[in-house]
Amino acid sequence: MELNLDLRRLLVLAVLLGGFVLYGGFAPPDVPEGYFDAVRIGKAWRYCVLLYLAGAVSVSIVDHMVGTLDRTNLRFLYVILGIGLMAFGVCWMHTLRSAVSRPAPGLTLTGSAPTGGGQSVRL
Repeated sequence: MELNLDLRRLLVLAVLLGGFVLYGGFAPPDVPEGYFDAVRIGKAWRYCVLLYLAGAVSVSIVDHMVGTLDRTNLRFLYVILGIGLMAFGVCWMHTLRSAVSRPAPGLTLTGSAPTGGGQSVRL
């Protein structure tokens, strides 16, 4: 595996990272107090960012030449792998963001305690 730091590939990497910044990928979600474990959500968010970054590097600057006489470039496999990693990272990030932004069914965050069957009682 080799890194090819050609100007065109660095521009592709910059565009991918710029799109991720515009999507809000580097900003962790606001976790409501007492509703989720903020440490676990933050750890999952960092994994999403790491997946996207690994995919962006794989798509843009990684080369892999195999063979001694007839050298073959396996770049297309790295591009496919990178697209998959970026898609998985963005989907997981979207899922985390939407799960944290809305309360779970049967729970409210306005001072009520949940009871058995998805109902809440005002405190």
